[in-house]
Formats: sequence, C-alpha cells, structure tokens
Amino acid sequence: MTKHSVLLVEDELSMLLGMQHALSQAGYEVATAGDAEKAQQLLRQRPFDLVITDLRLPGMNGMELLEGICELYPGTGVILITAFPEVELAVQAIKAGAFDFLCKPFPRDGLLIAVERYFRFLDLKRENARLRGERDDGEFIGESPMMLKVFERIRAIAGSCVPVLVLGPSGSGKELVAGALHRLSKRRDKPFIKINCAALPEHLLESELFGHEKGAFTGAQQARKGKFEAADGGTLFFDEAGEMPLAVQAKLLRVLEDQEVTPVGGNMPRKVDVRTVFATARDLEEAIGAGTFREDLYYRINVVPVTLPPLRERGGDVALLAERFLRRFCAQHDRQVTFSEQARNALLAYDYPGNVRELRNAIERAVILCAEDKIHVGHLPKRIRDATQASQEQQPEETRFVQLADGVAQFEKKRILEALQKTGGRRIRAAELLGITRKQLWLKLKELDIKL
Repeated sequence: MTKHSVLLVEDELSMLLGMQHALSQAGYEVATAGDAEKAQQLLRQRPFDLVITDLRLPGMNGMELLEGICELYPGTGVILITAFPEVELAVQAIKAGAFDFLCKPFPRDGLLIAVERYFRFLDLKRENARLRGERDDGEFIGESPMMLKVFERIRAIAGSCVPVLVLGPSGSGKELVAGALHRLSKRRDKPFIKINCAALPEHLLESELFGHEKGAFTGAQQARKGKFEAADGGTLFFDEAGEMPLAVQAKLLRVLEDQEVTPVGGNMPRKVDVRTVFATARDLEEAIGAGTFREDLYYRINVVPVTLPPLRERGGDVALLAERFLRRFCAQHDRQVTFSEQARNALLAYDYPGNVRELRNAIERAVILCAEDKIHVGHLPKRIRDATQASQEQQPEETRFVQLADGVAQFEKKRILEALQKTGGRRIRAAELLGITRKQLWLKLKELDIKL
C-alpha cells in the first residue's frame, strides 16, 4: 500500500524535527520546509496528501500558503498549527479551507490523531466518489460524519451476500444505497432488479416476486418468471418493504431460508442465487407489535442494517447537494443561474421533511422558473418561503435586516443551539450531528458567543 505523504512547514527546527520523527515512525512519508516559499517549491515538484503548517512563518505566512494550496492543489489537505491567542485566525483558516488546527503546545499523540483523522476523512471521501460508480446522479454525496459512516458501512458489507436492511425517512436515498451495494459487489455485472412492495396488491405482488405458471389465476395465459429469477446472480431491491402483506412475507421468508422459489400455481421449486436489500421508512419493530410485520422475517433481513439520517441532520451536506443539483439542472435545462444570498440562506435554514428528494425538486423548480441570472427566494417553493418568513417574523423588526445581512451566522447559531439541545449539551455528539469536529464546534461557540 502506498504511504500517505505529508509536508511539514515550520520555522522552529526542534519542533519540525520532532514532528518529522513522530510521523515517520507512524509510517508516513514526510518532507519538510522551513518557510512557505520552500513549501510552494516542493508542492510544484510533487503532490502531497497533507500539509501541516504553522500560521506564523517568516515571509509568507501560513494563511497565504493555505489560500494558495486551496486554489492550486484542491486535493491536498491542510492542518494549521497555532497558539491560543490566534484562535480567531484559526477560525478564518478553517473557513478558508483548512481541515483542522493544532494549538501549541500539543503532544505527539495529538499530532498523530489529527493526521489519522484527516486520512480517514480522505479515504472515506474518496470512497464516497467511488460509491457513485459509473452512475453519478448527484445525490449520493456527503461529507458529514453521519454520511461518511454510511459510506464506510457500505464499503464493509458490499462484498458479502447477507440481506441488508436500509432504514431512513422517505426521500433520504435508500435506493441509492442499494445501487451502491450492488455496484461494489462481485454481482455488479449481473441484474439489479427493483420492486415496490406498496405499489401492488397481494396477489400481484406474489406473482411479481415468485413468478407464476400458466393458468395459475385468471389472466395468467402463460408462465412468467418473477423478480427473484430475473435477479438470479444479482441483487433484488425491495422498496417500502414495511408495506409487504403478511402472506407474501411468509413465502419470502421461506425463499430467503432455502434460496429457492416456487412460482404461483407450481409445485417445483427453482434454485436462485440472489442478494437481497430491503428498504423502509417505517419502524419495523413497531409494525411487529402491531401485527403487520413478521418478527422472524425482521430478524432474517436485519442482519446488517444501514441507517440514513434525515437531511436536516447532515450539516453542510445541504449546501453541497444544493450546488450539485444546481449544476445538474442548469445543464439539463440549458440555463446559467446562481443562488442569491437570500435564496441560499433560505435553503440552508429549511428542515426538509422530504429530505434529499425535496431539496432536488425545489432546485429544479427554481431553475425552471428563474428568468434571471440569479435564483431568488421567490423562485423557491411556498413551504420554503413560508418557513423563511415565519423565522423572520419571530424576531423583532430591527433584527430582521441583521438576519438578511448575516444569514450564515444566524443559521450556524440556530443549528448549533438545536444540536446542543438535542444532545443534552454533549459537545462531541453535537459536533457529529453538525458535521464538524469538536474543535470546530468549540471555535464556533466562541465566535458566535454561545454561552453554555
């Protein structure tokens, strides 16, 4: 395996040598520079995965180096080293694109943990891109800790044959998870078949899944293979599995146990080799209690669960998805538009009960309706406009214009307070919900003057 490469930029020799020794001992390929100009020279000669630089350097400072790296080498991460009096500068650096910062003095383990965390983030980010595979539909992306964990789980289980249960609210991307599992498996060249369990009545769903013999029921004028046989060697995706009738559940359980199907009206079982993925927005344990879902089937399909978070809990992924959808629909409808600041703030402030699907539809609508070069709040769906207006009306008249002028800060403060309330004030958990590191949360608390 190729070693990760790190460039250290530090003018204090003893500190530079100490960091070099620690990282080399940990297995990283390390290069060093005593100032930013030397670092730029090394960056022009070869790529680096990560640059760790002091903010205070002779000549060009670390902030200027960071800006140059973000512009010229966007695939290279940056960790800043700073002293406590420079916290505000570190906040600016993170906003400018730095991954994290270390406050002097820091222990050897602190350095190694920060570097390891970056490369873990980098690996999962690359995996995110690979998960989209050949079909980049622009929706299966995300850099929040919750989504990176989802990508990691998919990567870990894609090669197995056990059933997978994908849980999450409507519109969160459950079918995309099933597609990624298929594309990353050895079954990728075999069929990927989908069936919606809520779209058909019981007798038709049974026939669709297991097939039927000629004359099995009125209208069955010829024998027909079902979805299981159509998916043989590949993957069968059950959407809205929680809506499956009990009678079909019983037969499905037998198929999963025996890996063979018997068509409706037939008596000769047929062997099948199918990987199954089930998705639902329902609470299946609650459905078991209500008698609408079989407990034995639940335990059979819930071997490896994948849980998708609602969009409102995915931190900065809303902005990421919004820009991706904007590019997609501009290309699709031959338009060139951007978001106004007010429209972007409105999109960021909305809770999205319909999740990614609702965001996608809102942006496509805005692109189609916009006759200018910018999308304004008026181009967004009424529910988003109403939510924005209601939020403004809750504040005194004199503060509404402050909110418009500084919408991002208001949004950040609102989200941080919501996360802290939801987690009972636990900062680590709140940071995970927000999609930021614990240090970034600490900085935001100071920057936004949030008292705990």
